[in-house]
Amino acid sequence: MREAPLRACAFVLLAASLLLSGCGTRVGTLYEKVLGSPKYARTTEAFTRTKEVHDGLDTRFILAATWLSPEWVQAFAEEYSNIYYLDSERKERVVAQWKGESELYQRFFVALFTPDEKGNDLEKPGTLWSLRLVRADEKDFDPVYIRKSGLRPEEISRFFPYSGTWYRAYEVAFPKEAGEVTPAKAGSPRVKLVLSGVQGRAVLAW
Repeated sequence: MREAPLRACAFVLLAASLLLSGCGTRVGTLYEKVLGSPKYARTTEAFTRTKEVHDGLDTRFILAATWLSPEWVQAFAEEYSNIYYLDSERKERVVAQWKGESELYQRFFVALFTPDEKGNDLEKPGTLWSLRLVRADEKDFDPVYIRKSGLRPEEISRFFPYSGTWYRAYEVAFPKEAGEVTPAKAGSPRVKLVLSGVQGRAVLAW
């Protein structure tokens, strides 16, 4: 009598193991579509830098940026395609745009937090902020453009999770030559993104 329940349990466990072994790949693929692939997360982390500027205990501003390098753009294209596999029109349009612009410029996704929202206006001609890209040879470049991100708020949260509710998201482009490899001292960064203004100065280095 005692052996019957044991045999039943063993059968259930065997069936479950066979079922899971057959569905493992599909479950993993579904997990990546919903929660994001580890590859994209690692790539974004590798090309993202953050700097907080304080005045005592008060936060002046927080600057975070991802360098949209060829490696990142490739990972983004794969991730975006996985998510929008049912919406091919939007997928192709967005991926083509990001790939095309990244071939023409050195591009960055920039998220800026300021306690006063009125001062978070990088894209406006009269802004008090200065955003520049400094190459390894210390030559600096003005942006070709600064614009608010064209991604939807839900997409920004998905692809750039560090850009919270109180941040404003921008897409920034610099001349292609700004990212060219130049002779530099050992250990020195290839490029530096420098944001300066009346609230302080932040330097992000790659």
